[in-house]
Amino acid sequence: MISHLVLFRLKPGVSRQDPRVAAAVAALAGLPAKISSITAWDHGFNQTEDADAWDYGLRAGFASTADLHAYFEHPAHLPVLAQWNDVADLAFADFGA
Repeated sequence: MISHLVLFRLKPGVSRQDPRVAAAVAALAGLPAKISSITAWDHGFNQTEDADAWDYGLRAGFASTADLHAYFEHPAHLPVLAQWNDVADLAFADFGA
């Protein structure tokens, strides 16, 4: 399994209550119903108050690297990524066998 981890840091002036953030969260939540290659999907707001902590996280699972790469270019994923890019900076890592 390949794990895809994404951290989201809200941009200056963007709060958790921003309607754009709510829309991005809702769109993210809907991706497993649209992309059948997703085998695991957990996400949510950070629960630790620390200035170094990122604001939101996603852990997704895929059976293979090919499935992960297909997800990157999936037509359902791309607009969700664009929504998040409007409100947050993203960092990610992919690992597994």
